[in-house]
Amino acid sequence: MLELRLYFSRAMLRRGICTTEEYIRAGPRRRLSGSRVSYSLLDVGQDPTEEQIAIFEDISFTLRISNGTFRTTFRERFRDVDAAAIRWMKKFYPVDAELRVQDRAVSSGLTSCEWAEQLFPVFPRALFEASDIVLYLVRLELPDGAIYIAEPDGRPLQYCKPPWVVSLQHAEPRRYPFNGLVAARAKRRFKRLRLPAGWTESTGGDGYRVSRISCIHPQAQALARRNAAFEVRIRSVFDATPGSCDVLRTMNIFNKSYFPVEQLADGARAAFQSLTHGGLWIAGRTTEDDLRNHATLFRRGEGGWEILERIGAGSEIEELVRATGVWS
Repeated sequence: MLELRLYFSRAMLRRGICTTEEYIRAGPRRRLSGSRVSYSLLDVGQDPTEEQIAIFEDISFTLRISNGTFRTTFRERFRDVDAAAIRWMKKFYPVDAELRVQDRAVSSGLTSCEWAEQLFPVFPRALFEASDIVLYLVRLELPDGAIYIAEPDGRPLQYCKPPWVVSLQHAEPRRYPFNGLVAARAKRRFKRLRLPAGWTESTGGDGYRVSRISCIHPQAQALARRNAAFEVRIRSVFDATPGSCDVLRTMNIFNKSYFPVEQLADGARAAFQSLTHGGLWIAGRTTEDDLRNHATLFRRGEGGWEILERIGAGSEIEELVRATGVWS
């Protein structure tokens, strides 16, 4: 009977991964572990080992923020998109142009870094801005060892206290009811903490400590440190910044599964307004089943867009862009 109870207990709960050692022992299935891996393991510092970088990349692969968007990325994800973009840039701009390039919704910034490293030798005076709405997470440590991982606005994403690591924004699988109970209790406790306004910008207070966990890939951070032409900053894809860039890329963000039609149209208008006349916009997505890129390269005219090239099936919002009223 005891063995039976133990069996059902183990079947109804899922242990979390809180340390690097636990992560390594988890083996090849760890990439599929999602939110059961503590986001604290993203904190690899400025001089990480290859093992730490691999862990950072694995966690980033399944990280999802509170608005439901995933931060999935991987090396050489946009190889064909990068090549097409640079080919068209060479056609329309002299190599000594001081091009302003923006890559928005970049997740960890790894693919931005890879594109910039190809672009700078061709356009040595280019200025490259990589942006996202979340550049770091906030770690709240309590005296009993419990840890909450939150977004910069204070919204909790995860609760960690060995052996538990549970999501606080997205429901735990129903087959693990104990995890759901832990998550519900952690949410109630977080509310009872009554943290002061602006607590995420502090280093802590009475009975708690606050620190930041960078979500930017170490390779992108290193490039920003050694090359002032590469910048990582906070920006939304919906920001309309008139004439702020000559080339704009928005991959894997203007997806119909993420936003309603009205918001996608707002995004297209923001892209149009942010580009200079003749500027290039690369928009598309990577399909999950085959990891192929489907993108459209647009060129901004006076009153609308010109399609330069389609990669794969093209962007899924092409027809929506036509309907925004900025089409020539």
